[in-house]
Amino acid sequence: MKTYSIYKPSASRSATPRDAIVIGSGMGGMACAATLAKFGKRVLLLEQHYMPGGFAQTFSRKGYTWDVGVHCVGEMGPRSMPGKILSWLTNDKVEMEPIGKAYDTVFLPGGVVFEYPDNWREFKKRLEDMFPEEKDAIAKYFELIWKVSKSVRPFLLLRTLPPVLHKIGLQLFHRKVDYWTRTTTEVLDELTGNARLKSILTAQWGGYGVIPKRSCFALHALVIRHFWNGGYFPSGGSQKMVDHLLQTVKDAGGETLVRASVEEILVRRGKAVGVRLHGGEEIFAPIVVSAAGARSTIERLLPEKLKKTRWATDILKIPQSSGCVCLNLGLQGDVVAAGGTPSNQWLFETWDMDAAAYWDVNKPNSIAPALYLSFSSLKDPKHVPGPEQRHTCEVITFVPWDAFSKWQHTRRGNRDPEYVAFKKDLEERLLRQLKSHLPKLVDLIKYHELSTPLSSTFFTRAPQGAIYGLEATPQRFMSPRLGTRTPIKNMYMAGGDVAVLGVIGAMIGGVLAACTIKPRAFTKLL
Repeated sequence: MKTYSIYKPSASRSATPRDAIVIGSGMGGMACAATLAKFGKRVLLLEQHYMPGGFAQTFSRKGYTWDVGVHCVGEMGPRSMPGKILSWLTNDKVEMEPIGKAYDTVFLPGGVVFEYPDNWREFKKRLEDMFPEEKDAIAKYFELIWKVSKSVRPFLLLRTLPPVLHKIGLQLFHRKVDYWTRTTTEVLDELTGNARLKSILTAQWGGYGVIPKRSCFALHALVIRHFWNGGYFPSGGSQKMVDHLLQTVKDAGGETLVRASVEEILVRRGKAVGVRLHGGEEIFAPIVVSAAGARSTIERLLPEKLKKTRWATDILKIPQSSGCVCLNLGLQGDVVAAGGTPSNQWLFETWDMDAAAYWDVNKPNSIAPALYLSFSSLKDPKHVPGPEQRHTCEVITFVPWDAFSKWQHTRRGNRDPEYVAFKKDLEERLLRQLKSHLPKLVDLIKYHELSTPLSSTFFTRAPQGAIYGLEATPQRFMSPRLGTRTPIKNMYMAGGDVAVLGVIGAMIGGVLAACTIKPRAFTKLL
């Protein structure tokens, strides 16, 4: 299925009629473009990388294929709003497969194992069985999850309002639902003093990339609620999502171009009128949407004068989320017997979730405080392991950008020997740590390759290699600057930064941008 083309300068392209330009083909950009396409809009989707999809794409080496960022998504049932939106945008072509009775499994020091089930009532029961003296606290916790989940649609709708209404509405909203302004630790400390219960409740913090003492409780609650009916994986891999979203764009007369790096959004008399590509070609359209992330949009795409506006500088005060290293494994043999599971695995070296923030990679011989393992091939019913029983696994942990920043201006494939040696040392340390947990699995490794925050920056242009965009703190969700609208007429923003984060958060952020442009699309969110 060929749904995109390689960009080549063309004198006729500027004369081609189009209704909108969308910058960035991650999930937010694809969802925005596909939503507009559903309403008959001809969209030009521009991607700087040689493959579309952002963190939803896949890549292959030596006969193995890995899913870059889609490991587990929730609310994909036929009655759930995100599932219905994805089906609508892809014309029911993407099958989402339940991962199983347990979608996440946490392993903690002392041999403690906790499985997160595909049913919220069972989740509650398991917590009560493990902490019988904390039943009241657990009941109150679940009440808060419900309360916060009911507030998400009003919050998202506020993100589409004109600036003045957005600011006033957000102030009133936070007075009524203050859990968007408080950290996860602050809220949980009011419920219980049981440190181990709080660790179990927050052990999935890696799913939104911020430790409890910094994360916004409302975002934590939404992620927990997101998986209350289990996790799902796209049958055939995440590339199926990319292919069918882009097909929707193509079917409406739109086009997706890769290797089409946008140098600047063209602004004339306060109005966005098009884009200038690297190389100088200018393409015009009455609507321009950036799905490149808030920070990247401001720092890379805006004219210099607009980077100094209050709107821009306020957004730049919000920190980026963490980057990560990912050890991509190619395996051969009985992976299940060696410890592999469809359920994602969280391997912790500590019960203290705040101490697990990131791996101090510059400390000699240090190990990661936590590892996240995803066996995508075990989740995918269409995966064919063959006689060699070939499978894949991704081993992920958070790392500080500072440890990699000195190489940020070097080019992939041409970095200095110091970086190559550093990267090799990280691979070896990760393999040793993995062996301490799953020795039989390590024996099945036939290929391994490490990606770093520099990889994320190269392939997605994510500032500081941040995999979740802006950090999910109360500061982010209290900001009236973040929304689908910008101070520039006819310029909009899409993706996770304007909504909530993750694959589905980015999809919703893309749909929200399209709703702002084409209000009839709101019927899909209500």
